[in-house]
Amino acid sequence: MPPTVLALLADDKVAGTPVLTVRGELDVGTTPALNAWLAAATDNSTRSAIIDLSGVTFMAGAALHALCDEQERLLAQGDGTGLTVVCQHPQLLALFRLVELEGVLEVVPTRKAARAARAGISPSQHLAGWVARREDEVPPEAG
Repeated sequence: MPPTVLALLADDKVAGTPVLTVRGELDVGTTPALNAWLAAATDNSTRSAIIDLSGVTFMAGAALHALCDEQERLLAQGDGTGLTVVCQHPQLLALFRLVELEGVLEVVPTRKAARAARAGISPSQHLAGWVARREDEVPPEAG
């Protein structure tokens, strides 16, 4: 089995928003690097960033968790900062739908759409709504 490959490149700012391009597989072994690059792209959770996952071939739950954690930190500021994810990979999009991340993360098909989204909108509060829905669905004996 070939080793997991992860290449992260922070592009120059485009229209004021940094772009992080991710290639390869995002798994338990590469998630620490993803966390470090997310922190760098968002300046330690103080500014919005575009995360381009167009070159990602596999994503594990640990990487999804890293993206959600960063989005949560950004949304907690309440000033419109957030992540916009560029992704067209059918399996990743299906994974986002399965775990209901489409409402937590802004997912768009192209960088152009990401730039437009970052320029014209503030991140939604879907994360808080998603958490509230999950709490409502917890059976009483589990709470």
